[in-house]
Amino acid sequence: MLCLTALISSCGDEEKRGPLVTDAINPGPVTGLVATPTPGGAKLTYVLPLDKDILGVQVAYKLPSGEDSFLNASLYKNSIDIVGLLEVKETTVKVITTDQGGNESEPVSISFTPLEAPVNEAANSLEITPDFGGAKFNFTNPTAAALDFFYFTEGANNEEVLLGSNSYATDEEQSFTERGFDTELREFSGYFRDRWGNVSETIKVSLKPLFEQVIPKTGHSRYTLPHDVPVYGGNVPGDTPASLWTPEQFYDDVIDIVGPTGFRTLDGAGSDDFDPNPLPEYRNQFNPSKVTAHLYTIDLGVSAKLSRFTYHPLVSGYFRLGGWRIFDVWGTNETPNAEGTFDGWTKLLDNVEPVTPDNANQLRDEIITKGVEFLFNSETVRYIRFAWKENYTPIKSFNATEITFYGKVLDE
Repeated sequence: MLCLTALISSCGDEEKRGPLVTDAINPGPVTGLVATPTPGGAKLTYVLPLDKDILGVQVAYKLPSGEDSFLNASLYKNSIDIVGLLEVKETTVKVITTDQGGNESEPVSISFTPLEAPVNEAANSLEITPDFGGAKFNFTNPTAAALDFFYFTEGANNEEVLLGSNSYATDEEQSFTERGFDTELREFSGYFRDRWGNVSETIKVSLKPLFEQVIPKTGHSRYTLPHDVPVYGGNVPGDTPASLWTPEQFYDDVIDIVGPTGFRTLDGAGSDDFDPNPLPEYRNQFNPSKVTAHLYTIDLGVSAKLSRFTYHPLVSGYFRLGGWRIFDVWGTNETPNAEGTFDGWTKLLDNVEPVTPDNANQLRDEIITKGVEFLFNSETVRYIRFAWKENYTPIKSFNATEITFYGKVLDE
């Protein structure tokens, strides 16, 4: 009976439970209120009153969209961040304290002028410049705010055509190129939007995309240097002839999505027998007689200002087996030195890695056909030297079905 009584009493207490303090006394206001401007807002600091039933602080203000925004901070904090403002103009907010009885203090007002909003900071940094076959978009987001970037070009009837949109929440510099356009003058533009719906000014630029062409593959050839890796089907002593794996199939303009034909380095290359005195750039620090990359050199046949290249994975090496995972690319416009060292060479790409899409298997044939793209900084070269460091298995072999270089030929 005692237990039952206790249980009933407990249930009754639960039904009656409400605020811990039910007085009608308003709490005191905050004191020492200071506003420090921040991008798109301000940081408010204050001292809470000594009331024992203080619950916290509340600030109400309007966003640029007209929507009401309510911010709350508990009694364990002495600051609150005002966010989501757009204009650099004086703004006044009111701060109230609340208690456990639902009472509110008299409001304390404070004015401040926000710093430049993140959307406008990003827009101010946006540069749209001519690039091979299109326009290059470059910008920074110093506060690492969550921003969406929308970019456009001019349509056939002078209308604005959306090219795409990307989301960013990082302070790293962003740069990408939209291609597929001729060299006629056209307008490109872009704007930023934040999570409160604030939109920056649209930045518009009229420009002529730079001429871009496929570097003719008819002039490509293998350029054998000391320290370069043997291949299947090559003409260097130690190579294993195999009609399926010739150097020429690296750039024969045939993309095989059925396989297996294409280009492949010799399995196991990199042993002591192959190169007992590796170059310092790719020598294993724990075992100096071992190499850490497969080197391979191509003569493009012409000097060219390169904009990019596409690597077309072999069907059997598509993000697996001997597919390229991490590699460097070197270039020179001068005849390579006969010792096969990197004297006179410039590293064009360092430690790059193909991006694996989430739905890679569904897009396999499309990606093999289009290739995985890597950009150059308009480098003038005739000779390209790959240093393949890592594939998708421990095997010492790298493969591809095709490679394609783009840019502008400088001598023909």
